[in-house]
Amino acid sequence: TVGGKIEKLEDIEKRLRLGADKIAINSKAINDAGFIEKSAREFGAQCIVVSIDAKINNKNYVAYDHKNSSLTELNVLNYSKRVESMGAGEILLNSVDRDGLGNGYDLQLLNLIANHVKIPVIACGGVGEWYHFQEALENTNVDAVAAANIFHYRDQSVYLAKQHLYETNMQV
Repeated sequence: TVGGKIEKLEDIEKRLRLGADKIAINSKAINDAGFIEKSAREFGAQCIVVSIDAKINNKNYVAYDHKNSSLTELNVLNYSKRVESMGAGEILLNSVDRDGLGNGYDLQLLNLIANHVKIPVIACGGVGEWYHFQEALENTNVDAVAAANIFHYRDQSVYLAKQHLYETNMQV
């Protein structure tokens, strides 16, 4: 899955020709919801992953737009349902509030979205220990887990993550 600087259908086509299987769309989806529908129609829903950066604002989860470094007025649950209805094949759900802290996923956020959409939800944001993967998979209805920092700062991290999940009887 490749994302970043997706502004037009040609950007998706170029990345697919270069070997990507799926395209993650974030800011463009926020600012032009019709782009999700056009992209899914052109390349298939299975190809389109809407990346949602969620942030707590006044006790509600709202979408955060990194490109413009701003909170939107989009309620994350309503937005998730909307991107699903427009043809997104998956949602990559990142907790901005937990990202990079290493204290685990926002399980409440993950359940809120995974329990209300039919498309796969991928958890992201907050992993600091191997058991955080297991915790999300066992305690939410997400379909997959993702992380970044833990893989950058730990030796043999992919092997160790898979080993931990295997040893706890999780499918890897």
